[in-house]
Amino acid sequence: MADLTFVSRRDSSFKEFPPASAQIAMAIPFYGDLTVWVRSPDAGGWHFPTSARRSGETILEVARRELWDAARIVASRLDLLGAIRYELPKPTTAYVYMCELQHLTWWYEIPEKEKSAEIGVFARLPRPVASEAVEIVLEAALRARRTGLR
Repeated sequence: MADLTFVSRRDSSFKEFPPASAQIAMAIPFYGDLTVWVRSPDAGGWHFPTSARRSGETILEVARRELWDAARIVASRLDLLGAIRYELPKPTTAYVYMCELQHLTWWYEIPEKEKSAEIGVFARLPRPVASEAVEIVLEAALRARRTGLR
């Protein structure tokens, strides 16, 4: 199991995770009280749209790209939730965003099967989940929604 540390953007230690240090972006889409999840063909379970940074991209651009590529979601606004640090073979930082959706475009246009084998909208944590990280960030996102992230 990877060692995981989540730091809220409201935490004073968040300054130790500048955007340039983030290699991965994760986005948590909310549709009312439901969360949108994806399951890719090679993943062991449900996860949020997540992708690595490509050359020349900002971490916010990564989040927007992955929302579209994985779930055909165009978010009018992405709110930074915080960062999660994975201690894998080398430290990796993922910036975590959340967004509120008014409609779901993938009802009309399904993403490529290589990217997303399934898309689901759930009121609770779906099983199986791909990693402990998605449980940690979901808990943080739900807490932020209750306390007013904006």
